[in-house]
Formats: sequence, structure tokens, C-alpha cells
Amino acid sequence: MKRNSLIRKGIIVGILTLFLGISALPLNAEILEKTSIPTGLGDILYVGGGGPGNYSTIQEAIYNASEGDTVYVFDDSSPYIENVVISIRINLIGENKETTVIDGNGSGNVVYISANEVEITGFTITHGTTGIYLDGSTENVTISRNIITENDVYGISFSGFCERNNIIENIISHNLNGTYFSAGSYNEIYGNTFEENEWGIQFILWCNQNRITRNNFIGNTRHVFFFTSSLNIWIFNYWDRPRILPKPLFGMMGIIPWIKFDWRPLLTPYVIPD
Repeated sequence: MKRNSLIRKGIIVGILTLFLGISALPLNAEILEKTSIPTGLGDILYVGGGGPGNYSTIQEAIYNASEGDTVYVFDDSSPYIENVVISIRINLIGENKETTVIDGNGSGNVVYISANEVEITGFTITHGTTGIYLDGSTENVTISRNIITENDVYGISFSGFCERNNIIENIISHNLNGTYFSAGSYNEIYGNTFEENEWGIQFILWCNQNRITRNNFIGNTRHVFFFTSSLNIWIFNYWDRPRILPKPLFGMMGIIPWIKFDWRPLLTPYVIPD
């Protein structure tokens, strides 16, 4: 009997705890909606907005961040006219990619990354020589759901054997080169729109075993070029118009003209889900 009584008490306590937890949700709904951020195990540093303790520039927040922290940028003070340098593992999150703008003011790298395991998402990145520049064998960097536009040379540039990075669901438009890889392998390029660039993607020198899938290539002067790079997988991309037959992709292996194929191009553009 005593054991049954303890079980009944335990059930009652569990139900009361669940009820109190559910009743508290509306009190926090506004906060959760405003700061729904992948924080990992680190702290959150805020930029812009009107709250106490917010930093006025992105770079100031990064200087005060530690490994694994998240820097969350409100759009209230946008555009942020600065050239951002990231040399530690952080998440850099913008409130809204349409309205949270980092503007390089016409020169340099708008965002320069030299650390592994960085995530950047939710920004418009514009008016630099390079929008995002990854240097020094960086790995496991994720660039997702940004608008990268109107940069003089590169939208995104990978240099120095950058591997296992992810470029996911960005709009990369009106740059000279949409995305440029030099000696980069095992990278995932998924769900992006390359539009109205001079070059969509370039793979230069030993860029191997990258996977390029479900991207939209629309209105670029030349969608793709590769030089001495092989074993890359092209599949399920959209190329200006519906295509039933495989899409040929032209490049060079040394001095020899070379051809690759997207064997199963999409019939309609890839749509980024909400």
C-alpha cells in the first residue's frame, strides 16, 4: 500500500510540473520568438537594438566573444558599415537576411574567416572586394541563408585547402565571381541561387569531391568553370530553364579541354523552404 501511495504522489507531482511548465510558455513566447538562436554551449552577445549591454558594432562583440559563443545582430542599426574579422569559433546570426546588412563600404573582405566551425547566417553581405573570404585551411564552416550581392570580385572565396564546409541556401547575385574555390575539397554546396554573376562557380586547382546539388544557376554569363579539378558531383541543379537531357559543364584538365555533366538537372528552380 505504501508503495502504491508513493507512485500516486509521483504521478500527481509530474502532472503539476507539466501543467506549470505549459502555463509558463506564453510568458516567454515573445522572448523565444525574438531570440530563437542556435547557441550551442556558449553565451549570446547582442549587437544593435535598444536593450542594455548591446554592442554597437559586430566587430566589438566578436572581440569580446569566446569560443562557442553566438553573436546575434539585430537589424535596428543596419546597415553595419564595417569589415568583420572572425578568428575564433562562433555563430554569427543576423535577425533577418533582408534587413540585417553588413556593408564593406567598397573595399576589402566584408567578412573574413580564419577559424574552423564558424556559422554565419541571416545577413545581406555587400559592397566589398570579397563578400565572405575563408582563409587558411578552414573546415566545417557553414554559410547559410544569406544574400551575398554586389561585391567587386568574389561573393564567397575559399583559399588554401578549405575542406568540409557548407554553403547552403544563399542567394549569391551580381558579383564578378559568385563562389570561388582554390584547392578546396569535400565541400557541400546545396540549395543556393547563383544569379546574374559573371561566373557562378569556379573550381581552380585540385578542388575534388565537392558535392553541388539543388542549386539554381540563372542568368550568369558563365555558370561554371573548373581547372584541374575532378571527381566533383553535380546533380539535381537548375540551369536557366527546364532540361530533360544532362547539362554539359566545360572546363580544363591542365591543357586538355574537359567536360562534366549534371546528369539529372531539375525541371523547376529549387525553392528555399520557410
